Amino acid sequence: MTQTLTSNQQLAENCQALVSKYGLNNRIALIQLPQFMMGSFNVSVARQKGYYVFPPAGLMYLSESIKHRGLDVRIIDVNLLLLKKAQDQEVTAAFFLDILKEELDAFNPSVVGASCMYDTGIQSLMLTLEFLQKENKRIVITGGMIPSFEYQRFLKQELCHFVIRGEGENKLNMLLDFLHTNESKNPHLKDIFFKHNDKVLESQGEHDHKSFVDTDMIGSYKLINLRDYQQAGSLNPFSRMAGLKDKLFMTIQRNRGCRAHCSFCAVREFMGPTVRTRPLNLVLKEMEYLITKEGVSHFEWLDDDLLYDKDELKGMLREIIARGWKITWSAYNGLIVAFIDEELLDLLERSGCIGFKLGIESGNAEMLKKIRKPGTLDIYRKVAKWYPKYPKIFVGGNFMLGFPNEKFRQMLDTLRLYIDLRLDWASFLIVQKIRGASAFEEFKDYFTSQIESKGAITKNFIPTRGTTDGKINDEEHIRKGPDVFNIPPEAECSEDQIKEIWFAFNLVGNFIFHKNLMPGGTPKKFISWIEVAQIGYPINPYMQIFLALAYTLEGNTAKGQEIYLLAKEVVAKDVYWQERFHSFHLDSLLEDFPTTKEGVYKALAIVQKPFEQYSPIKEKVMEEAEWKSRWEK
Repeated sequence: MTQTLTSNQQLAENCQALVSKYGLNNRIALIQLPQFMMGSFNVSVARQKGYYVFPPAGLMYLSESIKHRGLDVRIIDVNLLLLKKAQDQEVTAAFFLDILKEELDAFNPSVVGASCMYDTGIQSLMLTLEFLQKENKRIVITGGMIPSFEYQRFLKQELCHFVIRGEGENKLNMLLDFLHTNESKNPHLKDIFFKHNDKVLESQGEHDHKSFVDTDMIGSYKLINLRDYQQAGSLNPFSRMAGLKDKLFMTIQRNRGCRAHCSFCAVREFMGPTVRTRPLNLVLKEMEYLITKEGVSHFEWLDDDLLYDKDELKGMLREIIARGWKITWSAYNGLIVAFIDEELLDLLERSGCIGFKLGIESGNAEMLKKIRKPGTLDIYRKVAKWYPKYPKIFVGGNFMLGFPNEKFRQMLDTLRLYIDLRLDWASFLIVQKIRGASAFEEFKDYFTSQIESKGAITKNFIPTRGTTDGKINDEEHIRKGPDVFNIPPEAECSEDQIKEIWFAFNLVGNFIFHKNLMPGGTPKKFISWIEVAQIGYPINPYMQIFLALAYTLEGNTAKGQEIYLLAKEVVAKDVYWQERFHSFHLDSLLEDFPTTKEGVYKALAIVQKPFEQYSPIKEKVMEEAEWKSRWEK
């Protein structure tokens, strides 16, 4: 009678067969893939350091988790290497595969790991796995958000040998045990998938949500050169505001996971239902090492829920203040508004915070409940009253458009709320269908076609980032320009229509009615953001024309005139921008550009006139004027 093998015994058999086929040396390569959409890569943007170049924190955690094995671990950051090449060479996005081949040939690892967290990386992940499949020299492991939900497809297509679902530190250790010794001394865990006798199987054991907590990251910094990252790109506009030329940056993490249950997000599905917090002494030890030994002076928090255990966070901020570190930091991922208080804002500012984003998402009460957002309109308005007291902090908000079955009137509520809250910026984002998020359980066909197209149909959540020239492709059957405001209130809009809504909302909310371009506003704050944001959009003339207005308000008419002429030149050569400017009455600014503060306000009043109903509380800017002297100091 034949004995039935357990899946872990089959895993052991599978590992042994792979070792027999490929051999097993002491070297393992962990690959960081490009952090941009392949089809939108623009060398001129790369040379302005306009692309994200996040150090590979996730791979560094993995390397720390296996360091006791004595393996030769190398992180191959092809995103960094490609952006470095682009500084003085004409390269395409696909050149990353040439870089990868060269690095693998030189290092010759027997085990390779590649991961993909977001849809923007699907194409580069698929290309990488196909390259490794064709090369057929190494044992291939993949993980991250996309493979975690697509493990069946990846394994059946033999794009890899193993998929690790969810967090990988402990599972990678278990898998390496099976590869090196054919058994595991570590606790057996679920969520390692593999193909055995034409069936996709899963390892047996416990669910693991114990990774990360006690990790001391200092040893992992020997695997990267932080100076390379500063020279090749940036983390986001906040890191550019901090100063790219003279400030080294690094990411830091205190928590993993999120306590919220937002229906459009899959953090809890991927990382588990709990939030785990690293001991305060380890976080401060890592920061001190980076400041004193590596020369880092700007930090970006990676936490999805930075405000979890707020009392401990406040204690950490007090300690940063007490140590007198001359640093800046930011939190671009977004804070949960409901947990902000005035004491926290004071500590944020005094500890070096230059900016954070808020997870607001919608201005419609009905939609906030539907997406299970932990916040209400009343809470948003209450907390917004405190921000002007801390003018050194740049406060932005994330606002999403295009939730399933969202009506146009609900989107309009979102625009109105942003203008009402008087934040420093709104990141209007088009909702992306995300695997594992409950709001998108009915979109399996889309996910299938996304993989079958090798990521080609993937859209960027900011439409202008999805093209090399920063333009939105025109479609004949949709409303454009100000005409989007005539969409029937109960209409559910197509993806193409939502792109035009995004364009209109972004222009009206972030430029035409920006609080810092109004009487009592702080033009310097607008300038500091647009100067760094436009690096990613080097030929966007409406960013230029409003930046010129801000410089004029600051009294720098020469600089304003210089930038105005640049905008005028771009528009004169491009029919697309001529039509955009004309539809929003911006051509009046080109024809008669103001040279005084009073002239700017009058010129903006003309442009604002058709949209005044969406700016309910313009007087709020005047209330903030009393804090202007503090900002100036």
